[in-house]
Amino acid sequence: MENAQQYDISFQLDGQAHHGKMHIEHFDKHGKAMCRALIDTTALHGTFGGAAESLDLALDFLNLAMQAEGADDITFVDLPTES
Repeated sequence: MENAQQYDISFQLDGQAHHGKMHIEHFDKHGKAMCRALIDTTALHGTFGGAAESLDLALDFLNLAMQAEGADDITFVDLPTES
């Protein structure tokens, strides 16, 4: 199983506001459901977080990767809630 959903993202980088798209991939890894967040557009396109067992953890990983690239004030917009 593999599918992806696209969401809005905004952040500050070098003192400028950026708005763009990211997607969340859902996939199976050795029979376990996993997800990963990846930025599609903006100055940080291609930045991604590690594979995680939950959406929240995948977003935490992406947030850390974005901070390592110099981003701050990171906001993920209209994300689904996990049930």
